Amino acid sequence: MKNTLLVLAMLVFSFTIAQETPKEVKVETEIKTVKVKTEEGTTEKKLKVITKETSDITLDDDDINKVNQNRLKSDIIVEKTVMIDNDADSKYDVLSKQTFYKLGDSGYRFSPNKKGFDIDFSSENAKFKQVGNAWNTSSNQYYIVNESMYSGIGHFDANGNFVIEYYNKDLDVVEIKTYEKASLD
Repeated sequence: MKNTLLVLAMLVFSFTIAQETPKEVKVETEIKTVKVKTEEGTTEKKLKVITKETSDITLDDDDINKVNQNRLKSDIIVEKTVMIDNDADSKYDVLSKQTFYKLGDSGYRFSPNKKGFDIDFSSENAKFKQVGNAWNTSSNQYYIVNESMYSGIGHFDANGNFVIEYYNKDLDVVEIKTYEKASLD
């Protein structure tokens, strides 16, 4: 009986692991050294920028029984972490971690701050411009959002998308806007 339970547990465990979606992760690290002259002398500070791109690996269903299968294009989630080492220890201090999103055809960047995060907008061939803020609520699951076009309540869904519900005065309805994790096409 003990052996049967052990075999059954191993089968359930191996099926559970096999169900995970394979992911491709690309991480680029760039380190810059900056020399700063002060009255006390010259000091070096290191700036580290880590760009992480994550995407699901999906294969073409037509090639299911082939050895060399074609890979389908999938969304890429981009996160950028900026760190600085400006003190006596050897560890880097995190300055910001930015995540990129899309709403329709427009690009957005969410940059953390002390109270939540800033929402920055970028049109084609333009730099990012701050258009809103999101503040943590006491529940830590929801954010109060104040954006240039609307204000409402937002949360991150299971897929990492940011969903905002707000009241549209003109239509007299509650509408939902979803910022989807950005993909690099």
